[in-house]
Amino acid sequence: MKLTPWEPDLKTVVERIESGDIDLQPDFQRQEIWSPAKKRRLIDTVLRGWSIPPVFLVVTKDGRMEVLDGQQRLAALRDFVRNDFSVDGNITPPDSRIQSLDGAYYRRLSPADKRLLDQYTLRCFRITDYLPDEPSELFYRLNQPSMLTAGEQRNAFYGPAREELKDLVKRFEEGDNNKKTIGFSNARLAYDDIVARLLIFLEAKTFATKSTEALVSQRFKERSGFSPDILERAGKSINFFSHSRDRATAVRLNKASTLSWLLFFARFDRVEPNLDYMTYFVQSASSTSARNFVPEAYAVFQNRASLRVTDVSSVVYRDASLWFVYLFSGDRLLPSSVDRSTLDAIRGDLLSKDDVTFEYSLSQRLNLERWSKLP
Repeated sequence: MKLTPWEPDLKTVVERIESGDIDLQPDFQRQEIWSPAKKRRLIDTVLRGWSIPPVFLVVTKDGRMEVLDGQQRLAALRDFVRNDFSVDGNITPPDSRIQSLDGAYYRRLSPADKRLLDQYTLRCFRITDYLPDEPSELFYRLNQPSMLTAGEQRNAFYGPAREELKDLVKRFEEGDNNKKTIGFSNARLAYDDIVARLLIFLEAKTFATKSTEALVSQRFKERSGFSPDILERAGKSINFFSHSRDRATAVRLNKASTLSWLLFFARFDRVEPNLDYMTYFVQSASSTSARNFVPEAYAVFQNRASLRVTDVSSVVYRDASLWFVYLFSGDRLLPSSVDRSTLDAIRGDLLSKDDVTFEYSLSQRLNLERWSKLP
C-alpha cells in the first residue's frame, strides 16, 4: 500500500466533493453524525489557522477518491461553504477577529476572510497500490481511540464480501425497512451488522455458535466472497421479511429480533412461508386462547431479544418460539430443517403439566446444536 502526501486548499477539496471526485459516503462509512456545535468548532479552528488531523483518501480504480478517515471533518467544511451554518464567534479562547464574524455565513464573509478560509491547506494522504485488506487495517488503527461501532470498523474492509453485504443491505432498505417501519435506523450500520451475521450463520449452516465481533470481522477480512447459494438464500430471506413486515402493523423490532426473523425466513426452501404470520405473531401478547400457549412463546421471544441477545441459547430460544407459534397457530407445513417432534414435545409438556413454563420446557427439550442446523 502506497500513501502519497497531498496538500490541496480547502476550496479545491470542497469543489471536488461537490463534483463527486471525492466521495464522503463510500459503503463502509457511517452517516454524518457531527452536531452543529462540533462543526462550528472545526470552522473556528480553520479561521484561527490551526492544524486539523490529516485526511486519508482511497483512490479507486476509476480515479475517484473515497474518504477512509476524515469524513466528518470534510462534511463540516462542505456544509459551511454551502451556507448550512454560521460562524460561532464565542468559542474560547476569545479571538477579537472571530468574534467580529459571529453569526456570519460563508457567503457573508469579507473577500479577505473568505480568501483566508479558501486557501487553508488540508493535509491529505492518497492511498494507492493497496491489497483489499490494507485500507481496513489502516482504518482500524486510525480509529482505535474513537467510539466506532464494530460494524463501522468492520465495514471498512475492501473486498468481495463487503460488496456483497452492501448489496444485501441495499435490498433490505429498498424493502421499505427503516426507522419508521421497524423501529431503528442504519445510522450506525445496524442493518449491516444484522445481515453480516445472517451470512455468517448461513455459511456455517448453523446458528449454534456465538457470533462474536472477532469471528464476524475475521470472515470479512478474508479475500473471498460468499457462495452464490448463500447470497441467494440471504436475499430470499430479506424479501420474505420485507413482504411480511409490509403486511404487519405496529412492528417494533431491534437488532436481535430482526436477525431472528431473517433466520426464520432463511429456513424456507421448498416450502413457502405464510406472509401474514408476522402480523399474527406481533399480536400474540394479547391472545385470548388459554390453551395455545402463544402468549408464553411471545414473551420468551421478547425477553430473549432484550437480554443476553447474542448467547447461543437466546438465539435458539427466539427461533424455537417463532416456530412454535407458527406451527400451533395454524398447523402449517414446516420446512425440512425444523424438527416438529421437538415442538410437539414442548406442547405436550405444557398441556400435561400445569407447573411447567414454556421457557423451562425449551431448556429441557431443545438440543441447541441439532435445532440450529440450517439447510
